[in-house]
Amino acid sequence: MTAKLLRNLPDCRVDVLSLENGLVSTALDCSMGRYAEEINGSVYRVSGLKLLQEICRFSRLPFRPDRWLLLNHAVLRKADKLILEGHYDCLVTRSQYHSAHLVGLSLKKRYPDLPWVACFSDPWSNADHQADIPFFSSWSKRQEMKVLDVADHLVFPTEGMRKHFNVHQTSLDRKSTVVPHSYDPALYEKFRAHKEPDHNNLTLRLFGSFYGTRTPDVLFSAIDQLKMDDGQNLTLEIYGPWYQSYESLTHRFPETSLKRVKYEGQLPHIEALSKMQEADLLVLVDAPGVGKSIYLPSKLVDYIGSGQPVLALSREGVITTVVNKLGGMVADPSDVSAVSDALKKWVAYRKAPSTKNIRLLEEYQSTNVGAKFRSMIDELL
Repeated sequence: MTAKLLRNLPDCRVDVLSLENGLVSTALDCSMGRYAEEINGSVYRVSGLKLLQEICRFSRLPFRPDRWLLLNHAVLRKADKLILEGHYDCLVTRSQYHSAHLVGLSLKKRYPDLPWVACFSDPWSNADHQADIPFFSSWSKRQEMKVLDVADHLVFPTEGMRKHFNVHQTSLDRKSTVVPHSYDPALYEKFRAHKEPDHNNLTLRLFGSFYGTRTPDVLFSAIDQLKMDDGQNLTLEIYGPWYQSYESLTHRFPETSLKRVKYEGQLPHIEALSKMQEADLLVLVDAPGVGKSIYLPSKLVDYIGSGQPVLALSREGVITTVVNKLGGMVADPSDVSAVSDALKKWVAYRKAPSTKNIRLLEEYQSTNVGAKFRSMIDELL
């Protein structure tokens, strides 16, 4: 997400400071690494002490806002050196991971005249998927309030996200902007072989990870209920990190069945975009819950760029609004019958959206999103 934005920021140089490869995830993506090298600027990486690196690899640590907090001192030390040696007009911090904003908070105290923009891609505190940890959660909440108060400007991917933070500090509207995630058309295959529609062999593809209350179980049950016509077969391919529900897929959906669900592992991003373009239907699963969803999954923006039909399992909110504008389908992620009905209608009347929503495509295209971000920086300076 960050590379797509930074590669498309007009008329500026951007130096990037991040953690060393492998410290956040062992799933390295060399193709997107090469894409990111085209950013107009330099990339600096920080590793920290070996012991802290090893601790940060434990995914279940109870630290808040996240375990990479342990490496903040090393990041801060490098950032301080770069600022002293360079001539920067603006400081930008971006989450996930939220502890990056604490580096920004420390730098703002040292360099109060350097404008600071804090970009949030997810809620920090009071997230519906985050467990409360004694002491750590309350401490983290206080740090969040400091970041919201001290940052010169704030960026959120959706209006709902901005309202989520405004609940805690109602003055944020005056210094915040909504800048969505983006897709870069250059990353998609420009010349795809024309694929003739095959109404008997249907391929659905789902990309992403599952955790907390966000699970694929309702989708699997809906496929179980789905009735197929003679001669038809349906295959759902899942790409992303391993999830416990995948253990039963081979038994539940055998190769001999008319309905198959296959876990295909993780893919490099550009390869995933290619797979999206070859699918008959792209599926997105959000978490069930109370109230409107405020999330804009980056995968949905990737789906928009692919031009393929979308089925979203989501409660009312940003996702359903976007998918409806696309001409796609939505269903309640907690209602097996609703999901099965949506699949049944799609199988019966399968077709791509009749018209492309040009305005929506332009809204999320990386050059336009980059220009909006750049304009926000100009106003700040």
